[in-house]
Formats: sequence, C-alpha cells, structure tokens
Amino acid sequence: MPTNKAPTSNEWDLPKLRASINFQDDWKDPISGESIAHEFFDVKFYPYNPVGAPPVFAIASKKHVIICRINQNTDSSTNPVEVLKLIRDDDDDAANCSCCWSKDMETGQPWLCIAGADAKVKVYDVKQGKLFKTLVGHGGGINDLVTSPLTPSLIASCSDDTTVRLWSLLPIHSAQPCMFILGGDAHTWDLLSIAFHDTGRYLLSAGHDQTINLWTIPPCPREPVTHPLVIHYPHFSTKEIHNSLVDCVSFFGDLILSRACWEETIVLWSISGFSSSSSSSSHSPSSPSSSSSQGTDLPLSTAPTTFDPSKLTRSAFWQAPDLNPETRPAYFTRLLQFKTVDCKGQFYMRFKVLHAQGGKHPVLAFCNARNKFMFWDLSRLGSWQRFLGELRDAEEEEAEANLKEGGREGREGRVRVVEAPGWMPARKAPRRTTTTGEGGGGITTTAAANYKTAGSMAGRASGKQLGTGTSTSPDPETLLSAAGAAGAAAGSSGRPGSSSRERPGSRGSTTTTATATATATATQPAASRPPGIGLGGYTQKQLDEWHDQCDITDSHKEIKPHKTVTVDGKGQHFVGRQVAWSPEGNWCVVVGNSNRAMIFQRWGK
Repeated sequence: MPTNKAPTSNEWDLPKLRASINFQDDWKDPISGESIAHEFFDVKFYPYNPVGAPPVFAIASKKHVIICRINQNTDSSTNPVEVLKLIRDDDDDAANCSCCWSKDMETGQPWLCIAGADAKVKVYDVKQGKLFKTLVGHGGGINDLVTSPLTPSLIASCSDDTTVRLWSLLPIHSAQPCMFILGGDAHTWDLLSIAFHDTGRYLLSAGHDQTINLWTIPPCPREPVTHPLVIHYPHFSTKEIHNSLVDCVSFFGDLILSRACWEETIVLWSISGFSSSSSSSSHSPSSPSSSSSQGTDLPLSTAPTTFDPSKLTRSAFWQAPDLNPETRPAYFTRLLQFKTVDCKGQFYMRFKVLHAQGGKHPVLAFCNARNKFMFWDLSRLGSWQRFLGELRDAEEEEAEANLKEGGREGREGRVRVVEAPGWMPARKAPRRTTTTGEGGGGITTTAAANYKTAGSMAGRASGKQLGTGTSTSPDPETLLSAAGAAGAAAGSSGRPGSSSRERPGSRGSTTTTATATATATATQPAASRPPGIGLGGYTQKQLDEWHDQCDITDSHKEIKPHKTVTVDGKGQHFVGRQVAWSPEGNWCVVVGNSNRAMIFQRWGK
C-alpha cells in the first residue's frame, strides 16, 4: 500500500480542492410526499486502519449514511472517491445528524454509530450493512456523537435533554450499556457539541445555554452494572467565553477551541491550573483493563457543587482563597481568536483540528456559510514569532558591530544569516549603506541583505535555523501557552496567565496582550525607515499580511486564515456543517447542504 507521506519540502503545504461531489437523495416527507432540502450534517474518518491504508470515511444525512474510500492515486483529473456502502435508516422518526466509528474489540470488524432526532444511537455492522444494536435512554434528540480516543468500545452522546451519556459497547455491558450520565445543573438547554481529551480522561460539552463544561470521567466499570452513574457537576464550567449558543468545542492538547453562533471567530483559550499531565492516576476512564493513565487526579467530590447563577465561571482546577471578583485570580485565559467571516445566523457549523503527529503540523479547518473554506497552520504562529525575534537580534548585532568596527571592512563572512520559515517565499533585500558623522564613517546594514530562506540554506552549517522545512517548527501548544505566560509577565494584576487587560464585563477571564519588540519592529510604518531595512527583504505590505495571519501577542486580534478556498456554490451558498481529517492528514473532507461533499488533498501531484 502507498504511504502517501508528505515530502519534507512540502511540510507547510495546505490542502487544495481535489473534488466536489453531490449525492442524490430520494427521501421525501412521509406526510406530504414532497421532496425536502437534503443536507449532510456529519463526516468522520475511520481511525483504526493501518498506516498507509486508503482512508475510509462516513457521511451522515437524515436518512442515509454513505461510506466511502479515497483511492490515493496521483492523477488529479480523476475522482478519488469510491462509494463502498449505503446504509438507509427507514424509521419514520429518524432524522440523523451525527455519527462516530467504533469496532468489535474481539474481531476488529468496523462498527458505525449514528444518531439524531429520534433520540436513539443505532450501531451498524458496516461489513454486513445491518443494524445490530440500539442504545436508548436520552429524552430528546441527539446532536453529537464521539468515540473515546483510547477505547473504541466507549462512545459519548449529547442531547436536547441537556445530558451527556457514555455508552459501553462491550458484551459484558449489553444488559445496561449506559455507564455514566453527565447532567444535574450543568446545562439548562439543548446540547450541541462534545469532545474527548486525547487522554480519554476529560470531556467537554457545550450547547444553546452558551455554557462550556469540562467533565472528569471516572473509570469504566469492569463488571456488569444495573444502572448508570450520574455525575451532577463538572470540574469546570463557564458562560464567559461566548455570548451566543456554542455549537462546536474541541481540545487542542490541554487548550480548548470553541465557536458560537453570531460570533465570527473561533476562540482558543486555556483553563488556569488544568494540566492533563500534572499527576498520574491509577486508572484509565475509557478502558476497564488499563492500569495507568495521565491526568489531573481530581475526585468527583472536588467538583464545584454550588449552583449559583451569579457565578458565570466555576472551577476546581484553580482554588483561590480570595473570592473578591476584582482581585481574585482568573479562572481562564483567552489566547487567540481566528477570524471566520460570513457565519452569523448559522449554527451547527463545526471546525476540526488535525492534531500534530508524525512530524506534521496541526491545521485548523472551517467552512463558512458562503462557499469559503479556511485553513490555519498553527505551526506558522510560532515560526513567525521566532522569525521576528531572530531578525531583530541579527540587526541589533549588525548595528553594534558596525559601530564598533566603523563599517563593513574586515567583517565579510561574519554576518549572521537568519533563515525564514519554509512557508515564506525567498526574497533578498538590497544592501544599503548610509553615512553618519562629519568624517563620513559608513554604517552598513547587511542583516536584511543577508537574509535567506531555509531552502536556499540547505546543507550550510552557518547561520541559526528558524522554523525551517524540517523538525525545527515550534510546538504550537507550548508556544501559545507561553504567550499566556508572557501576558502575565506584562500585566500588573499578578493573576496567573493574565495581563492587565481583561475582557469587558468578564469576571473569570483574562486576555493576553504581550507585545514583542520584534513585532513593533516589523510593523513599523515603511515611511519611517529605509525600504528593505528590517524587513528581511520583504515589502511592508507582505509583512503586514503575515502579521495579520500569525501575530499571537494580542488575544483581542482576530487571526486571518492562512489559506482561503472559494468554490462555486452552483446557484446557492454552500454551508459547511462538518470537517474531518484523515488519520495521516493527507485528506480533508467538508460536508454541508445540498448533500455536497468537498474533498481536499495535501501533498498530491
């Protein structure tokens, strides 16, 4: 099987549109007999294939699930998608909107779970195309399904009944498959989105009440149970991130991404004191047979249990003796905002992050309500900050050396070379010489003139590498967390992970506003300095554009997409409902209205 691995030189490539596919749907309204508007609501890749195998994904609409395979050919003129199976749900009340994968833990046969308005989770044997299990218990429609990242036999569902249920598909739990109910006073309105942490130890939930909760999941029982364990309170709860219903949440490491209807941003934020690796617990919540896991070992009894509507944020991860809202430490920190245009008034629109693995970059993908597909390479954010710092340092060293030595003479070969990240095109600034003083002693600025890209420096040992096309890309989660710490150092409030600027009207949050000297240098008006000097050979317009896409020093600023693809709406606006990445990151599928699927490819020929 071809592995289709990304060449190192194309590490920074973002997806290109490969195919646009429409599926015909013959389902009609059972009462009127009229055709209705058809729409794909969810798409998920099968995560359990061996590395290099052709990726398989499932698309869910109200009455159908389509299972497809991508043939990893190199001919861009052909349709890469092959339909493997069509599953039809003929229940009169069925109107499905979500799906997730699982598998038989004994035989390895793939299972597909689907759910929707009829409040049932239906589990299909994909090979046979037959329904073999139905999970009931929710008192309202189900809006999201996710599978534990550690154990395929544990899935979670969220519902209009304001609860999250965790189900075991193991035979030992067949009599009572519901293991846990996350409910109580945590949510007051319909739930729309849930997400597991990579450790399987934590779960996020969000919905119409604009609340985002983080739950600690107990270990799954090893024996049959007669009734589910009800967990009434999350370990963290906030209403302060968004001002509208929240329709998508996701972990990014220990950080959190979320978006809301009527807000044209995706927010990246952190919970103060939360760390999945700060201590070890003696169990894994997702697997009855596992004996170890990582996670903040907080018993359920430590969850904030006082339901007080006046407290917009409650947390068990940061305990502060000072309860004065004006002086207490912040419960969370807003780190970044990603700009998404043309989304207002639409909800049930999901983004997806490709988590870094195998040396590949994490990429955030989202489709708006007007045919635009947006991508952010999160590694660019760190490489940009490092580039600015390296360029500033090189110029300062050059200026200091020129002052000491009175010019360039005798300094050839000692100019420090600053390498650019691989995503920046090669440019070289002209060498400029200015004279100062009555004696006409020359001060030559050569740092910018000697700026070269990583590609042009291949094989050279001189210079200091910065975000090149190999493994020097900074870890974005570490860098973004450091940005929060930098904001704390810059602020005067003394709050952990905070700065002196707070979100207006927010009592539990802080925002980061640390401003790097390098940023000020790079964004200095071009009129105030000679062209090319301090710009690394690039124009001010180019640097301003990259600054808008990569600056992480102000959490109030909206980061523009690194790539936007606009497609033909064929007479109507395409509304993106869900995004999915293949396990190896080579393919991205976006589904939405008109039963349409967009297939994007990275590193294809």
